[in-house]
Amino acid sequence: MDEAREAGIKLAVCSAATKSSVILCLENLLGLERFQQLDCFLAGDDVKKKKPDPSIYLEAAKRLGKSGKNCLVVEDSVIGLQAAIGAGMACVISYTPSTKDQDFKGAKAIYPDLSNVHLRDLEAILEDNLVVS
Repeated sequence: MDEAREAGIKLAVCSAATKSSVILCLENLLGLERFQQLDCFLAGDDVKKKKPDPSIYLEAAKRLGKSGKNCLVVEDSVIGLQAAIGAGMACVISYTPSTKDQDFKGAKAIYPDLSNVHLRDLEAILEDNLVVS
């Protein structure tokens, strides 16, 4: 996240969970200052339909002033992957123990975690997706 922010890349968090529970989680995970640096934060309460409907990602792209093809989603579940693909966005997976056995067909990359994934890796995935599109 810090690497992307330093490069001037806009960041959004889109969760199907309720806003209050996601805020609590993100403030604990990121810290209040980093949470407040997000360019967009949407939760399940902000859209009429939940994932796998792409509404939450389409709304985030709109608020960021980006087209779907210029967005890269990091997801942890097949339902989120389906929402990202439905929004016309490239998606990489960082699975959890509870989602590791899901079928992530359509993901541009699959990682057990993001500890060794750098901004340049994600930029290359997005660039490849733009060329293919």
